[in-house]
Amino acid sequence: MPKLLRVAALLLLSAFAAHAAPVPRERVDAVADAIAANYFDPARGKTIADDLRRDAASGKFDALAPQALADALTTRLRPLDRHFRVRWEGTGATDTQPAGPRRHSPPANHGIATVETLPGDIGHLRLSEFAHFEFGDANAPERAAIDAALAKLAGTRAMIVDLRGCRGGSPSMVGYLASAFVAPGADIYNTFHTRTQTLSEAPDTPYATPRTQVPLYVLVDKGTASAAESFAYTLQSAKRATIVGERSAGAANPGGMTDLGDGYSVFVSDGSPVNPITRTNWESTGIAPDVVTTSDQALDAALRLARASR
Repeated sequence: MPKLLRVAALLLLSAFAAHAAPVPRERVDAVADAIAANYFDPARGKTIADDLRRDAASGKFDALAPQALADALTTRLRPLDRHFRVRWEGTGATDTQPAGPRRHSPPANHGIATVETLPGDIGHLRLSEFAHFEFGDANAPERAAIDAALAKLAGTRAMIVDLRGCRGGSPSMVGYLASAFVAPGADIYNTFHTRTQTLSEAPDTPYATPRTQVPLYVLVDKGTASAAESFAYTLQSAKRATIVGERSAGAANPGGMTDLGDGYSVFVSDGSPVNPITRTNWESTGIAPDVVTTSDQALDAALRLARASR
């Protein structure tokens, strides 16, 4: 092939490749734009976005394929906010959600994994997720399910709420379940601050018959995150529960996925909680257990404590 034709062919191939697959810098710009537009702290969001663009301009991500780019961006961003994550799925199938109460795909059995009475008359309630419900819905099956679980365990002499591996869920369930163990009107609930509003986890309608004196133990591990951490942190800060297990994930700030096109999406935190007692939250630090043990030993440790309680 003559040299001129070879050069023309290479130019055409280069142009086609550029059109077929957006270069990584364009994808990084889209991630940065989403952070700058949606992060709950506008000034910090701008700083994070600007720093990310500088990394991209240096060529740091240029050689990465789509999945490797998503992984690299998640690794780059996660230390700044434990909820940050970038996904590549080959399609732009996600959408944007606001902070505050949000709907998820309904979890199995409304997020209730185990309801049992263990030897020693100890109630054991394990959650896989904090299922969402609207307080205005008197027939919400999620609230009916947790009411039934709590009623089944109402006669036990101590309670264990097991949140090992629970990745989070809905603030409405966090507040409602916490209200089952504190006096009505207790000022213990986290308040979430977004760019435009303030939202509280305090339930519109608290649990009708709270057990304010029952010994209460909450199990956590490194897989306990987000709303599950909020429940544990709320009751630990109020000195209402003993936390048993491993330090939790440290993912405090809620948000949602933003579709960036070309199969990419990014989770951006658009709210941040403040506890009325500690005046802070558990972002990055996680929840330090009162009784430290491994995840697989946490239930046995809590059972020993519960059986010794009076």
